Amino acid sequence: MLDNWIIVGDGAAALAALLGIAGLVGIGEGLRQKGVSAATTRRLVHVGVALFVTATPLLFRHPLPVYGLAMLFTVVNATARARHWWAGIHAARPQSWGTVALPLSVVPALAVTWSVSPERIPIFQTAYLMLALADPVASWVGERRHPEARARASTWAGSLAFAAVAGAVAALMMGGRGWGWEGLGVGAAVVLVATLAEAVSRHGWDNLSIILAVLLVWVPFQEQVVSGGGLVVSGVLGGVFAGGAYWAQALDGPGAATGGLFAMSLVALGGGPWVGPGLVFFGGASLLSGHGARGGKGLGDRRTQVQVLANGGIAWGALGAVALGLMAPQQGYAVFVGALAAAAADTWATELGRFATRRPWGLWERARVPTGTSGAVSGRGTLAALGGAGSVVGTALWLQGPFGGAPLAIGAVLLGAGMAGMAADSLAGAFLQARYRLPASGALVETAPSARATPVRGWAQIDNHAVNLIGTGTGAAVALLGTAGIG
Repeated sequence: MLDNWIIVGDGAAALAALLGIAGLVGIGEGLRQKGVSAATTRRLVHVGVALFVTATPLLFRHPLPVYGLAMLFTVVNATARARHWWAGIHAARPQSWGTVALPLSVVPALAVTWSVSPERIPIFQTAYLMLALADPVASWVGERRHPEARARASTWAGSLAFAAVAGAVAALMMGGRGWGWEGLGVGAAVVLVATLAEAVSRHGWDNLSIILAVLLVWVPFQEQVVSGGGLVVSGVLGGVFAGGAYWAQALDGPGAATGGLFAMSLVALGGGPWVGPGLVFFGGASLLSGHGARGGKGLGDRRTQVQVLANGGIAWGALGAVALGLMAPQQGYAVFVGALAAAAADTWATELGRFATRRPWGLWERARVPTGTSGAVSGRGTLAALGGAGSVVGTALWLQGPFGGAPLAIGAVLLGAGMAGMAADSLAGAFLQARYRLPASGALVETAPSARATPVRGWAQIDNHAVNLIGTGTGAAVALLGTAGIG
């Protein structure tokens, strides 16, 4: 049926697409030189590219050329951003990764829609039509109402505008499918989750998160993994979690919103075996951090969105991969538990290890170092890490997650994965994490004292969040490989 829309072959269409997008960038550069604001030219290019992606199922017979274009523009745009090319696109938001995130988002979007079944093409098109129309409107409204909004992630006015336009797109694309109240529920969930994803995303990554939000709601609904009513209930529970975490001062605003979306995903897409380990990890981390704050160590500060993603992002990704059919449930659950076990091990070791009677041993220094030094280890901290990993793994086994036989062997592997993740975290903190020297005292610190400061040890790109991500990634990899070996 789509062949009736094809005028030229896929090769010619790909060449035309290259020329068309290059021409669009050229128009943006020309308008910028004529005095048009960089924000306007950036939106123009954004709308044009997103509309082109929306139309690709009408222009190409197969998704393969679209994969190629997406990967090509991901590399080209990353290079242009690094070298400060194309002021018409990058001058308005030089720190934004939006030009990279948009073509990058096409790869997973194709993998779970068009590449699986033509019946999923409307999901693909809805996601990019929302990105093309609702996202620029939200940005424009936000900046009109609040001129300082360019330095902020989102505004209430912008989010409301996004929801209104996204709702119109959802009604247009989902209307007439005969879903009744179920369709209304999933449409509301799509708009709500996409709006929240846009609101909490930073540095242009909403160009990826909006697409993933639409996919993670609509694809499981179409595959009857979750019902419209289930999406509504999970949304309410996610909101309760976010509000409770913020009220309890466990998370800041963006962190609570992100945690609420994670909780909603766990309830809607996973169920009890996925919710349990997540609650155990978050509850334990919050209680231990609060205890540290009462001890006068300053650990009770609200956790941020970056901390939520550094500790839970890989586990969240595993849940999404299972829900979208990219991973088998057994594999995804192993990654999920392994990542959370590593995060719990590191958190418990950090929070309880500081109460050790002797100072920890620094792996880099090969000597005793002050308590709290990244990459330092202690006997008490190691025992605490074992307890943290065990709390997550024990919960997963008790709730009988999607594993096969040999629960004791699986539990041992997952516990080992958590400890391996904690060990990788310690090694990365000792040998890779950036250290800066304070000019006045000469002391080494983990945070750069100025924008131009260069680390005297480690890499500037490796901060504590990157170290946590290395740890959870190691736990996930060990869990995946280890459980695969058990079969």
